[in-house]
Amino acid sequence: MDERLHDVLSGREGNHLLPFLWMHDGHHDELPALVQQVYDSGARAFCVESRPHEGFCGQSWWDDMDVVLSEAEKRGMKVWILDDKHFPTGYANGLVPKKYPERRKWQLVEEHVDVVGPALQNALLLHPDEENIIVGVYAYRRNEEAEVLDGQPIDLTAGVKGRYVYWDVPAGVWRVMALYKTRRGTKQNDYIHLIDADSVKVLIEAVYEPHYAHYSRYFGNTIAGFFSDEPSLGNCQTVGGSGDVSMYNQRLGQPGLALPWTDELLARLDKALGGAARGRLAALWYEQGSDTPAIRLAYMDALTALWREHFSEQLGQWCRARGVEYIGHIIEDKNAHARLGCSGGHYFRSLDGQDMAGIDVVLHQIMPGLAHYRHAMISATGVSDPAFFQYVLARLAASHSHIQPRMKNRAMCEIFGAYGWAEGVPMMKRLMDHMLVRGVNQFVPHAFSPKYPDPDCPPHFNAGGCNPEFTGFAKLMNYTNKVAHLLEGGTEIVSAAILYHAEAEWSGRDYMLTQEPAKRLYDAQLNYDILPVDAIMEQARVEDGALRVEAMRYPALIVPYAAFLPAAFLEKLATLEKQGAKIAFINGRPDGCACGEVIALDSVADYVRGIGGADVQLEKPFPLLRQAHVRRDGCDVFMVVNESMEEAFDGTLLLPVPGRGAKLNLLGDACHAVEAKDGALPLKLERGESAILLFGDDSWRNFPPEHTFTRVEPIDGPWTLTLRAAHGMPCDEAPKRIDALYNVTGPEGDDAFSGWMRYETAFEAEPGAAALDLGEVGECARVWLNGEDLGERIHAPYVFDISKALREGSNALTVEVTNSLVHQQPDVFSRYVQIPPSGLLGPVRVLHAAET
Repeated sequence: MDERLHDVLSGREGNHLLPFLWMHDGHHDELPALVQQVYDSGARAFCVESRPHEGFCGQSWWDDMDVVLSEAEKRGMKVWILDDKHFPTGYANGLVPKKYPERRKWQLVEEHVDVVGPALQNALLLHPDEENIIVGVYAYRRNEEAEVLDGQPIDLTAGVKGRYVYWDVPAGVWRVMALYKTRRGTKQNDYIHLIDADSVKVLIEAVYEPHYAHYSRYFGNTIAGFFSDEPSLGNCQTVGGSGDVSMYNQRLGQPGLALPWTDELLARLDKALGGAARGRLAALWYEQGSDTPAIRLAYMDALTALWREHFSEQLGQWCRARGVEYIGHIIEDKNAHARLGCSGGHYFRSLDGQDMAGIDVVLHQIMPGLAHYRHAMISATGVSDPAFFQYVLARLAASHSHIQPRMKNRAMCEIFGAYGWAEGVPMMKRLMDHMLVRGVNQFVPHAFSPKYPDPDCPPHFNAGGCNPEFTGFAKLMNYTNKVAHLLEGGTEIVSAAILYHAEAEWSGRDYMLTQEPAKRLYDAQLNYDILPVDAIMEQARVEDGALRVEAMRYPALIVPYAAFLPAAFLEKLATLEKQGAKIAFINGRPDGCACGEVIALDSVADYVRGIGGADVQLEKPFPLLRQAHVRRDGCDVFMVVNESMEEAFDGTLLLPVPGRGAKLNLLGDACHAVEAKDGALPLKLERGESAILLFGDDSWRNFPPEHTFTRVEPIDGPWTLTLRAAHGMPCDEAPKRIDALYNVTGPEGDDAFSGWMRYETAFEAEPGAAALDLGEVGECARVWLNGEDLGERIHAPYVFDISKALREGSNALTVEVTNSLVHQQPDVFSRYVQIPPSGLLGPVRVLHAAET
């Protein structure tokens, strides 16, 4: 039997969970119980989040951490530490203004005036001071119809005298631009500067070193490492700009946008641009001729390299030198991952120093069933972009984990936070499947809290020790560990690589977002990695006609449309093509490029199939069937998920491996032998259902074939219904007879009820191979038949094998259903979530198997 499958069936799978544990002041005595609740959920690690703790890095914090670490050590658990007093990382526990005000963020801003000549001995007013330092003053000839500047500036810096610059204005219309290195242009005035090595050291001094001083004995054993939460460049508009200048869309070419700046950045620009960079900086805001793309690219390249070196790499190296690891994530939302402001300018470079790739999913960013629809969410924009969240976000993390060796194929996601109490366990299961099938395998469930109710970004899984769905949540965590364990340790099989669009966007020329080809491929069951230019320039090789980066094999490289890409990169592509790599440009080649094949966007899936890139295929199209394929130890492991919430999948998978295999239903506690004749495997999956398939060894010999059910008997009741409300809230707890099943929180019930709903009845049957199908359930259900506990189901299909418990004659059936706490806590986040009915809805049926 496959070793990892044996681990899973024996309960020895590894841990892939490190939920947030919120550290509130004033809850010292509750911490042992809180750690135990995390342990009871199935997690064997957690990350302490200091955001609600006002005493962070003070005595009350150390007192609380003493307890947390001791309790974790007793249970063999690992502890991660969120690396600042609150998010975003960079506040450095307030040490910057107290001790190092000179290490605050610097920005580059431009201020300009348009003048007319000829005019002699004119003066223009400037306003320099110690925190508004003149970098240079330049004049550019204006274009009559647009804010386009002549590419040849006139340097007026030598004419600066005190508060004025003096100039004899030549004939024509000119823009005189003053460039300032300034503390203005950021809302993070007291934060570290993430592109400055000495500034980042303030965070180490304020947070990392105090923890090491107190707990060095735990480093590398109980303490696993540190977690950075949403660090950002932090620049913003200094004056109102035109168009979309929201926090997610701050990028070059926007007048009024302050730009992150250091003297080291200027030196790198001088080197990249052959000197005299100052006079060309106007191109960062305005068109300055044909050199504009190269200037913008040079700035962003230098900026993001500095973040990688001074922030991500510096923190990672500090951690690894002390036997721990460094993880976290930036803001990726709405394509911000390749932009300025709230993010880091380049997803891969921002996280390169980490030991895991990282992303987060919060605030309704992903809503199951809405893969092709823009939908409401609680955020600054109020609407989610499904193309990014469905087709790019998770694959950014998975791809990074594949190509950065130190990450060891570990991709982490912070998940579940700020969806509201309406996010019950079935919805969590669908979100978890979304991530697992896309290659994410480490999870930070958000969150455990010692407070209940805690209005801060619910749900909170322990809910004061009285969450009706806690056992269902624990089952989901157990499922997550098992699936992640089965899928790790090998190499993912993908059909193509897609070029990361950062450089194309930075240039300011026409370009296509990564998600455009990604959607066409993924809806055709063609998986892909997203590769940055860096990986292709530094790591790519060609073997057997395919592109290779580390252990990954890419039958084709797909380049989304880009009018401009770096010349050195285009030369690299031409070399790779000569060596046998297949390269396709969508809708046209970049300027100056002669290699590769041009294909239409809507033909990208056909192109990948045509060059032999297809892996798992379907007999008939079903866009929302998702699949992952990992090859390891002579085995092929597949995860298949039906993400449709409208339609069951009943079709045939065409697998690249024929023969017998095992089908695992890890939520239904069932394993069966299956056969893919000539690779064709019939498969049925209900809405939101998933399955694991394992081929390549003899594991299937340990399992029976699936039953075929040929006879159905309804269980019509009557039922005895008993309610028990969570947290001692009032409800009618007297058992009552009901002749028909109904929605307990619907119009005929109590819309404030959250808790346990116990249904009892009896039915006549004969022994034999059979299953109990509960039909519709809201939301989790546990079944006892004739006193035998048959386990819990947390998602449809709510089917239980009753073959061993079934008796001749009368059978006593008990079904206990739990719902979420939204009915007790109708919070603001839950306004964006469909709230399912509560209780047992049915129809309840006994399914009898055909005799064998």
